[in-house]
Amino acid sequence: MPVYEYTRRTGKRYTYNIEYDQGEYFIHRDGEMKKAFPDAMATGMAPHEATPDLMLRLAIADIEALNGMEE
Repeated sequence: MPVYEYTRRTGKRYTYNIEYDQGEYFIHRDGEMKKAFPDAMATGMAPHEATPDLMLRLAIADIEALNGMEE
């Protein structure tokens, strides 16, 4: 599973590690799981739409907006 390091542009500007793949992503900071999105189908997203590139973009958007997680 690819790993991408991303630094939030606002707030405290923490750096997060994003593990992502087809239909899933996991966001970690300092070894702690901040958010897990393990199954795109559970949200109504078709498997062919849930590409790794899209999962990475969704994870980055969640970090910037702090969707479902704390800074």
